[in-house]
Amino acid sequence: MNGIHLLVHMLAFALGCMTLALAIVYRLANKQRWATYFIVCHASLLGCMMLLALQTMSKVFLSGLAYQVITYIIAAVVIGNLAFLIVFIPFFTTWVIAQPWRQPYKAIFFILSVVYLALGVAREITNHLVFDQAMLLIFVFVVGFCLIVMLRNLNSIANKTARASAITIIIVSAAMVPAILLALLFPSIKELLFGIYFLALSITIMTFLFMEFVRLGREGEVKPKQLVLEDLEEYHITEREFAVISLIGKGLTNKEMATELGISANTVNNHVANIYSKTKVRSRIDLLNLLKQSW
Repeated sequence: MNGIHLLVHMLAFALGCMTLALAIVYRLANKQRWATYFIVCHASLLGCMMLLALQTMSKVFLSGLAYQVITYIIAAVVIGNLAFLIVFIPFFTTWVIAQPWRQPYKAIFFILSVVYLALGVAREITNHLVFDQAMLLIFVFVVGFCLIVMLRNLNSIANKTARASAITIIIVSAAMVPAILLALLFPSIKELLFGIYFLALSITIMTFLFMEFVRLGREGEVKPKQLVLEDLEEYHITEREFAVISLIGKGLTNKEMATELGISANTVNNHVANIYSKTKVRSRIDLLNLLKQSW
């Protein structure tokens, strides 16, 4: 059984690392604030998976006092991490659905986090099964509550791919309900179920990130819209002035523009002055910045 636990946790940790790396790259390429919060959340879960894997390994390679010390240290970190997630997951959910995190929910989850932490300490001291089951119920309640909130507010998620991923997460979580109930009867499989659930979530998020990279790549391949005379209608630009503007955009000097258009340099200077006057700018840089906002 320890071998199966270790295999699941190590696989979940490996895929979790890949998902975290993709999320960081996505955050750098696409300045989405929710991605920052997801990175924090996923990194916390990833830390739990790593510690659970280490705990399983310690059962195999350690014994006696060394095993007890390592077990207590890992348990303390995991309990603290999960207590943090009890507050963070609802907070992250509100960002995904674009809703403010308001009272009384904010206070409720902070209280649940403190209760979870206290139950964890009591479990480690007394080793009573009832504390372990109470901790599991609290965590399941928090995750379940957030999934219901997300389900009710799916339409507020603007990104279609993110919405599809949220639906997938809800389906995966719902499918885990029977297994979670089974864990209440057989606590020994609880850690295995956490690994399986994290593995499923990592695959879901990784798929979403790949789809987002494909979308961003396609958007990058789209050729920028060409500026046309109609875009500058509000400035009353003439066709000749528009020709001058097009050459300014190509970086030509006034003398080069005169040669290109077959007119004198003084005439080009007059056109440039008229363009500046109509658009209320003082330099070529200001003009080009203004044109970028016009199309």
